[in-house]
Amino acid sequence: MMSRRVVGVIVRSGRKQTNNFLMYGMSEPTVYHALVVIFLEFFAWGLLTTPMITVLNETFPDHTFLMNGLIVGIKGFLSFLSAPLIGALSDLWGRKFFLLLTVFFTCCPIPLMRL
Repeated sequence: MMSRRVVGVIVRSGRKQTNNFLMYGMSEPTVYHALVVIFLEFFAWGLLTTPMITVLNETFPDHTFLMNGLIVGIKGFLSFLSAPLIGALSDLWGRKFFLLLTVFFTCCPIPLMRL
């Protein structure tokens, strides 16, 4: 069984301590990274809402907004369940990779709806 000290050394091996910041990548983290990611997330979700409501209206004409509410609720619940896992993994492997991954999979349905 590995001791906590050994696990701590393994987990902290990729971190660099500079200017009281723990750095994981080549550059210092900035607010601009988060702003770009948040903008892309909401922009993609906004672009998906209108075609999704149209498809839901064709499929469920009497319960369009109920189904939309269920979809948004399930999305929120799955985000609640997966956020701790993604947060823990991003602590190990860096945040930029996971930010790019989540933005990619959020924006991915936009061109796929065209097909």
